[in-house]
Amino acid sequence: MAEKRKSMILFVVESFTKAKTISKYLGKGYLVKASGGHIKDLPEDELGVDLETLTPFFEWRKGKRKVFEDIKRHAINSELILLGTDPDREGEAISYFFWEELRKTKKPIYRVYFYEVTEEAIKKAIKEKRSIDFNLVKAQFARRVLDRLIGYLLSPELCKELKQRGLSVGRVQSPALRLIVEREREIQAFRRKKFYYVKVVFEDFHAYLEVRFEKPENAKPYMEKLKNAFFEVKQVERWQEKVAPPKPFNTPELQRASNERLKLSVEKTMKIAQALYEEGFITYPRTDAHRMNEKKAQEFLAWIEKHYGKDYVGTLRRFKEKAHVQSAHECIRPTNLYKKPEGKEELLLFELILGRTLASLSTPAVLENQRVTLVPIGQENLEIVAKGRVLIFDGWSKFYPHDFLQQKLPKLKEGQVLKPKQILLEERQTQPPKRYTEGSLVKKLEDLGIGRPSTYSTIVKTLKERGYVVVEKGELKPTPIAFQVVDFLMQNFPKLVDYSYTAKMEELLDLVEEGKKDWKETVRHLFNEIIAGNLYQDKLL
Repeated sequence: MAEKRKSMILFVVESFTKAKTISKYLGKGYLVKASGGHIKDLPEDELGVDLETLTPFFEWRKGKRKVFEDIKRHAINSELILLGTDPDREGEAISYFFWEELRKTKKPIYRVYFYEVTEEAIKKAIKEKRSIDFNLVKAQFARRVLDRLIGYLLSPELCKELKQRGLSVGRVQSPALRLIVEREREIQAFRRKKFYYVKVVFEDFHAYLEVRFEKPENAKPYMEKLKNAFFEVKQVERWQEKVAPPKPFNTPELQRASNERLKLSVEKTMKIAQALYEEGFITYPRTDAHRMNEKKAQEFLAWIEKHYGKDYVGTLRRFKEKAHVQSAHECIRPTNLYKKPEGKEELLLFELILGRTLASLSTPAVLENQRVTLVPIGQENLEIVAKGRVLIFDGWSKFYPHDFLQQKLPKLKEGQVLKPKQILLEERQTQPPKRYTEGSLVKKLEDLGIGRPSTYSTIVKTLKERGYVVVEKGELKPTPIAFQVVDFLMQNFPKLVDYSYTAKMEELLDLVEEGKKDWKETVRHLFNEIIAGNLYQDKLL
C-alpha cells in the first residue's frame, strides 16, 4: 500500500534571505520558496502600455518563468498557498502575479502581512491570513504605468532637443533634479557680505556688544569707549531648557541620519536595512510612520530602566501622522535588543536604529542656559553679553548622541568687577546656501510631499547614474547637462517639475490605494495635464 503523502503549506516570498529566515521559524509542514523579486514587469524595450485603454502588458522577467514553474510544481502538491511578500505596493504586485498564475492550480491562496521577520510576527500573520489587496495592486499599476508613460514618451524628446543620448525624465526624479539645480544657482548668485561685532575677551570667557556693524568704521567709537574700561557684572540669568527626545526613525529620517552620521549613500542604507529586515533584526524599512508597537515599546522601556535607571525612562508618545501614512506600518526599530548582526556596516546601521529607538522612549535632555550682562563702569548705557549653555542631564542623548553646542562660562556674581584682556573687532561673513546631501535631499522631498519611502533611494541612484549629479565632499553637485535638462523641462513640461503638482500627483495616487479613485482615469488625467499645451503633445498622444 502506497504511503500517504503528507500535507504541506507553501509559503512564497520574494527574497531568498527572507525565505531562509522564515524556514527556521515554521519548520516541518511548510515549504518556503523565494522568487528573487518581481516575476513579471513591463517590457524593457517597448512602451508596454496601450495608449487607448492604458492596459499594461506585463511579461515574464528574464529567468523568472523557470523560477515560477518550480514554485508551481510545489503548489500543485500543497494544501494551501500563502503569499508573504513585502507589505507595500511592490510586494502586493508580486503577490498579485503569483495569485494570478497559481489560482489555476485550484488551491486556496491567501496573502499574509508581517512587518518584522520574527517567529511571533510570522505565526500571527498566518492566523490573520486574508485576500490580496487589489486597491494596493492598482496603486502600484498606476505608478508603474504613469512612470512608464513619462519616462518612455518624454525622455526621447529631451534627448532630441539636447542632442545627447541616455537622458531621462521622471515623475519624482525631475523635481528632485530641479531642487539641486536651483540650489546651485542660488550658490552661484550668492555674494558674500562682511559684517562685524565688538568682542570683549576676558580671562576665561568672552562677551559681545549686541550690535551688528556693516562697516568697521561704524564700530570704532564703541571700541574707543570700551578700550580702557573695567566691567561690572550687572546681571546673571539662569534657566533650564528641556529638549524633547527625537521621534523613532521612518525611512527618510533613517536615510538622512545614515548619510550624515555613517556617510552611507541612501541606496547603500536601504540595501543594508532590507538585509537587516530579512534576517529578522529590524522592522520593515520602507515606512513613513512613527508609530511603535505598544508591547515592544513596553519591553524597551523596561530594558532602559533595568540598565540605566528610572531617570531615563520616558513614555511611548503618539505622533500626528501625515494623511497618506499607512496605519499598519510601524517605525523602523529593532525586533530584539539582545540580537545583533555581525557585519561591520550592518552593525553600524543597526546600532543607529537601536540608539534612535531607545532615545525616542527616553526622557528629555536638560540644559542650563546662562546670560550674563556686563557694563563698563561709568558707561552704564553700554552693555555686553556673554552666553553659556551646559548639559546638566543627558536624557535621551545617552542613547543617540547629539551636539548641544555647549559653551561653559565661569562662575560669575553680580557686582563682580573684571578687566578685559583684549577688545577686538570680529569679522564675519554671510554664508551661501549649502548644497543638498543625499540625506537632506530626501528630507526636502518628504517635506514637499514628493515621492514615498520606496522611491527615495532609486531617485538619488538614477540622478547619479544619468550623470546629472556628482558627489563632492558628500554633497550633490549638478553637472552642466543637469541645468539644460531642468531648463528644457521648465519650458516644455512645467507641471512635471512643479513641486506642488508633483505632490498633488502623489495624493491622487494615494487615493487609488484607498479605493477612492479609478487608477486608469487618474493616470490619464495626470499624464494629459503634464503634456497639455505642449509643442510635443500631438507626437505623444
